[in-house]
Amino acid sequence: MARDLSTILRLKARDRAGDRARCSSCSRHPLAGELLHELESHRVVCQLCLGEMPEAKRTTIGSERVHAAERPLAVVSRAA
Repeated sequence: MARDLSTILRLKARDRAGDRARCSSCSRHPLAGELLHELESHRVVCQLCLGEMPEAKRTTIGSERVHAAERPLAVVSRAA
């Protein structure tokens, strides 16, 4: 039975123990390519939760993009 890409990425994100790739507000594992934002309170929230916060609490000290794997993915050019 074939799985779609989003299911595979979510399962891989859950398998990584001790990873910070989880929103502290909604406990969601963001997909590869999404941004996680660290707030001044040192909480890590996803883009969706950041948008729902009041303007006064949205001050971030850093943002990090969620990667698909520990190592970079291979990019191979196609033959013409």
